[in-house]
Amino acid sequence: MGETKKPKVPRGPNAERRAATREKIMQAAVRCLAKSGYAATSTPLVARMAKVSRGSLLHQFPTKVDLILAVAQYASHARGAKVFEELRPYPEGPDRFLHGVDAVWASLHTPAAIALMEITIAARSDRELAERYPRFADDLEERLHLARIRMAENLGVPERLAEIEAVAQLTRMALNGLAMESVFIGRASPDAPRVIALLKQLRQRLVDELQDGGEKPVGTIDHKPG
Repeated sequence: MGETKKPKVPRGPNAERRAATREKIMQAAVRCLAKSGYAATSTPLVARMAKVSRGSLLHQFPTKVDLILAVAQYASHARGAKVFEELRPYPEGPDRFLHGVDAVWASLHTPAAIALMEITIAARSDRELAERYPRFADDLEERLHLARIRMAENLGVPERLAEIEAVAQLTRMALNGLAMESVFIGRASPDAPRVIALLKQLRQRLVDELQDGGEKPVGTIDHKPG
């Protein structure tokens, strides 16, 4: 008997080609936003940077805002992946919580983070983006909330979730502000090292209280008599 021929595998199924095209578009859009800003980013420019036809881009993203909202999702997941990568060496629990400040700060210096800053600021002035952006923002907040729930569980104190969320939110807002200053003013803030050190101290204090079984919320001020 002759050797049985293997059936030919169809080359480049539509779903795979579509996913590959989408990935090229996302990467190009992130680069474009990070380098040139929101106003200069357009579907023709992104298509050229991605080396795909404009028709291929418009088939998936009929308008600029459709593209931008997809990029926001893509960039937020890329930022999250960077945070996870930075935290990989640390076990779940106090060590990972303490090094979260450095991980978030590292993630804010990536093109994805800069692209997301551009989109967030543009939502203030682009009417269509402003109408549709809140849904993305709400989804992002929900993902962050779930991550903080896991953090509280890994620390063994799910009942202290409110404090952990407050510290995580403070970290996020403070570092976002420092990163925006660096990106849009063009220089690193001289206050960055002090702010980062303070955020780490705040997290260390919370970890110490949790390990000691303390009940006093972080941020409580001791009032000494006299």
